[in-house]
Amino acid sequence: MVKKPSPPPLRRSSRVNVRIPVRLSGTLPGGKAFTEDTFIVTISKFGAKLKTQQPLEVGMQVKVQPHRRREAGVFQVVWTGRPDTPREGEVGIEYVQVSNLLGVAFPE
Repeated sequence: MVKKPSPPPLRRSSRVNVRIPVRLSGTLPGGKAFTEDTFIVTISKFGAKLKTQQPLEVGMQVKVQPHRRREAGVFQVVWTGRPDTPREGEVGIEYVQVSNLLGVAFPE
């Protein structure tokens, strides 16, 4: 029997379930600035998923500052949970410049 090759992984990096308290801030599409204390629920080498009450849109840039750190990072919104689904309020964000801001090191 011939073994078929494994398909390539769907994700660029593994994900880790966490609960990291952060301060999320930015400017909404109408120009109103916001700040919200929330938390990251999953992280990867390239970004994270967080919960928010803000109506964020794909393409927006937001600032994320972990509560226990002085520095903040800039992220771009790449995914939003659809309204009226279990994913409502979840947002996928990607580092604008990859860093270890969230405190988890991933292998190269």
